[in-house]
Amino acid sequence: MKITNLLAEAGESIVINKGRSLLTVLGIVIGIAAVTTIMGLGEGMDAKIASEVSKLGSTNVSVESRNAPTTQELEELQNPGHKAPEGAPVNQKSKSLLVEPTLTEQDLTAIKAIDRELVTGVSPLVATIAKIQSGTGATIAVQGVSESYGYIREYEFMFGNFFTRKDVTEKNLVTVLGHSLANDVFGDVNPVGKQINLSGTDYRVVGVLAETEPSQFDNPNVVAFVPHTVVVGKNGTSKNYGSIIVKAVDEASVEQVKTHVEEILLAKHGYANTDEADFTIKSSAEVLSSITGLTDLFRKVLMISAAVSLLVGGIGIMNIMLVSVTERTREIGLRKAVGAKTRHIMMQFLTEAIVLTIIGGILGIALGFIMASGLTKALDLDIVPSISVETIVVTAGISIGVGLLFGTYPAYKAAKLDPIDALRYE
Repeated sequence: MKITNLLAEAGESIVINKGRSLLTVLGIVIGIAAVTTIMGLGEGMDAKIASEVSKLGSTNVSVESRNAPTTQELEELQNPGHKAPEGAPVNQKSKSLLVEPTLTEQDLTAIKAIDRELVTGVSPLVATIAKIQSGTGATIAVQGVSESYGYIREYEFMFGNFFTRKDVTEKNLVTVLGHSLANDVFGDVNPVGKQINLSGTDYRVVGVLAETEPSQFDNPNVVAFVPHTVVVGKNGTSKNYGSIIVKAVDEASVEQVKTHVEEILLAKHGYANTDEADFTIKSSAEVLSSITGLTDLFRKVLMISAAVSLLVGGIGIMNIMLVSVTERTREIGLRKAVGAKTRHIMMQFLTEAIVLTIIGGILGIALGFIMASGLTKALDLDIVPSISVETIVVTAGISIGVGLLFGTYPAYKAAKLDPIDALRYE
């Protein structure tokens, strides 16, 4: 029997019983819609996470002290009940009021000695806070970094440049301001060469960053960057570093650089492995992997719920196909009497089941995209749901699979009917 004839007969049967067919595929529609929604939101979330992590630099390796206070703790210690300033790095360490950061000047020097064919930039990061003594009088995040930090993070400039190595070694009171911070304090005027007072100390502005899209990890638009040598040891701040950022020459060298840094620090800190060490080392790829690992787990849990809906829908398909076999018993008997073989009968009913599930799949994909877009807007999620070709192929495969799985028994039952008994059926 030709496939076109099978499809025509399946379509005719579905059209004759429109209401019943619609109710039958409803379970499939809901299940496929759930799968499509989850996959669409998941792909949008993955793209958003990848974009956020890429802002940290795809060739960067981050070393962090494991047990020093966070910027949030520092702000709460100095101003009980307050939150850390906007733009403060949520995972950077700062003041030794709780536990001393463990990354030292010797660690920094050893990492800087790594082959320049592998490493193109190294910077410590000492996160702290300061109060602007003029203008808004706001408390802001301050990051003590080296002259390489702007290059490592690939910042662009609206005015001026990053401070120099000389500024770092001579502990010059200079600063680079984020775009929004500069605009709040100085307005539209070019502030390069002007003074800004941070917690009672005047700093000369040497550069202003171009406006940068904030990430989930930090917001350089509202941060003041100063030489780390100025921050270290100032006002009781620890002499050690909360973190050190290393820029590899290219993505292919990241793992090699990470291995070198790990070997250096394990030897200096006296640990056998990084699981026991007082520091952690991660590349941007590992940060991305750890985050997507969590989202994948969440997705799998939701997929189980979608699978239950598909199971219910599949049972509905099987039920209605069994009813159809009973209603068309005489028709089956007549077909067999005029020469239809077992495989022809089986293919006829299997095709009808598959067509039903494909219709449910198409409606489910459309509904899933609408649901994903609606949820994004309703929950104010900063992601763009994506229905890729892969999603469509997967959901189409699921639809066909459900049709085959739950349509096989009714088709088999129809195919095995005895033609004489079938013709006698009332």
